[in-house]
Amino acid sequence: MKQEYFSKIESVSMAFWDEDQLENLSIERMIFHVVGVNGNQLTLLDEVDPGNHAGFFIDRLRSTNGGTMFDFFPASGVYNALNDINSDEEHFVAKSCQLAELFNAGHSGNTKAGVFLLFILSALGQRFYALVKYDDEQVLSYKIQEAAGGRKKALIEALQRTFVRSPDALQKSALIRLHSTGGELCVRDRVSPKNISRYFVAFLGAKRRFNEAELTEKLSQVTKEVARKNKTILPIDVIRDLNRRVYNAIQNLSGFSPADKEAFLAAVFGALNEDSKIRTDFDRVLKRERMEDEAFEFDRNAIVQPKKKHIVTTEGIEVIWDHQYDDRIHYENTPEGGKLIKIMTGGISVDDDYPESRS
Repeated sequence: MKQEYFSKIESVSMAFWDEDQLENLSIERMIFHVVGVNGNQLTLLDEVDPGNHAGFFIDRLRSTNGGTMFDFFPASGVYNALNDINSDEEHFVAKSCQLAELFNAGHSGNTKAGVFLLFILSALGQRFYALVKYDDEQVLSYKIQEAAGGRKKALIEALQRTFVRSPDALQKSALIRLHSTGGELCVRDRVSPKNISRYFVAFLGAKRRFNEAELTEKLSQVTKEVARKNKTILPIDVIRDLNRRVYNAIQNLSGFSPADKEAFLAAVFGALNEDSKIRTDFDRVLKRERMEDEAFEFDRNAIVQPKKKHIVTTEGIEVIWDHQYDDRIHYENTPEGGKLIKIMTGGISVDDDYPESRS
């Protein structure tokens, strides 16, 4: 039966599925194939009905909600295969085999054998796709046998091919939403969350929505916006040194992850309580900028240290100078609790009234 399913891209929030969609997520169709190492051990299988185990897989998929956003290239093999399925579900099994072969061809290095899964999903009338690489994890099982003398004996067996709940087993995932002009992906890579594995990106045929330079610059802007909005509750030295604090944090830390942002927040804002308004506002602005799930390495060249230094006294006196003259500006504390500013200069070139406006 031929029927096309597309989602409206303008309704997308950054966490790939919202709470209502997560609650109503269901599996329409599912298939998996065995993939090996260095292109070996590929075993193509037929479609499977998860039956009573659907909840297990739905829970695993829910755990991938939130990752790095990508967009398909027009020539993407994955996009074209899913688009064919989207147009006619009779292609589901054949196209899944093609995708497994394509994935297996790039599956090399220190990767582990496992399974490649394709899901057709639905939630509240919208259709989604999911691609998942699940590693084989050895687990031990036991069964109880009757032994001599009425005793019971445990027989331990190693199971090699298993689906386990451990998040370490779910290696790679891509949640996919097709729309009329292409498709977008929410991608996670357990091994390399900040830099998705090259072979997985190449397999998907997609590009990262924001590059590292854009993300670094956006994070700088977000941080400064949050600080200025909360200047009345932040320590005065945070506001006074805000640009320098953000610059130094980006230069000294390797990157940023929303799941582990404590080092960055501490470098800029200092120690924050768990219920701090700074945290709430920071998370809210990250979400507004569609960055709440973006983990990335900093592009230190994206944030240039300003050439000039700027101070403003409580009386409104401003002093601006190039950083090359930092050693000529000195502050001293006064007995009254104020500051004495000393400027060592070769001479004064302008000593005039300052016009309120300049033409």
